[in-house]
Amino acid sequence: MNRVNQSLLALLVITILACVPGLAVAQAKPNIILVFMDNFGWGEPGFNGGGIVRGAATPRLDKLADEGLRLTNFNVEVQCTPSRSALMTGRYAIRSGNGTVPLGEGV
Repeated sequence: MNRVNQSLLALLVITILACVPGLAVAQAKPNIILVFMDNFGWGEPGFNGGGIVRGAATPRLDKLADEGLRLTNFNVEVQCTPSRSALMTGRYAIRSGNGTVPLGEGV
């Protein structure tokens, strides 16, 4: 092999070895599913006492809740815009200019 081929082979091996630890770390990260629904009350899904009692079974949500970690203290605003803004930006809604929702006057 000439020097150019040896250099290319060495570069290829180094690149592959550099990617392997990244793949191992990526597999160790947890899967996170965030369910954020508008107009969905606390007692609507089956895992919170609703489900078929409230008129619609929620077997898939119930299974997710049983198998995972439930974080149950998420305080929201009366409208979805401030809550969505806070979730999407990681900031308080008021800091992103979405602290209030226009109620449709003058539209």
